[in-house]
Amino acid sequence: MTEWQRVKWTETSQVMDLLDQRAPSDELGRTPPEVYFHELRSANRLDDATLFLALALPRQETVVWAAHCVRDLSDTRERSRTDGDAMKSALLWVQDPSEQRRRAAFVAANLAKHGSAERLAAMAVFYSGGSLSPEQYAPVPVPAHAAGHLSAAAILTAAGYAPDRKAAINRALDEGDAIAKWGLNGPPR
Repeated sequence: MTEWQRVKWTETSQVMDLLDQRAPSDELGRTPPEVYFHELRSANRLDDATLFLALALPRQETVVWAAHCVRDLSDTRERSRTDGDAMKSALLWVQDPSEQRRRAAFVAANLAKHGSAERLAAMAVFYSGGSLSPEQYAPVPVPAHAAGHLSAAAILTAAGYAPDRKAAINRALDEGDAIAKWGLNGPPR
């Protein structure tokens, strides 16, 4: 039985396919995704572990994880008003993942500083599902893995604001691992 109850993938190779990569070995490719994740962490390949987990998690969980990490890792950093608005829009979507809030996050992201963690988190919200086109046009589905890539980028960018990047990423990975195990509500009580 797998530890990661919220992850639909049963083999590492399935997540590696999302990355357009092959597992290091056929044997490892057949193991549950958390096995490879823990190997990446043990090897201090923290950026790779972040991206792997962001693609392994369901989209909502990965975006919530990113929004919380960006909020927590950059809470001491002075934000511009537009970055603050992007962060607020992402967190509002976390509270109520509605289509209206998803589109509001897109607007806020486009006003935020290019490359900021807050902008990336708000873009991850927009790419979490729904359509890319304006509401009055035919739907254009979001690319399936865009939310995972943007979420990982948001987390890694926010970790760069921290005094100890490695410790910040490890804290984020601990939180993501817990979400993979128990979902957004945490362990059973």
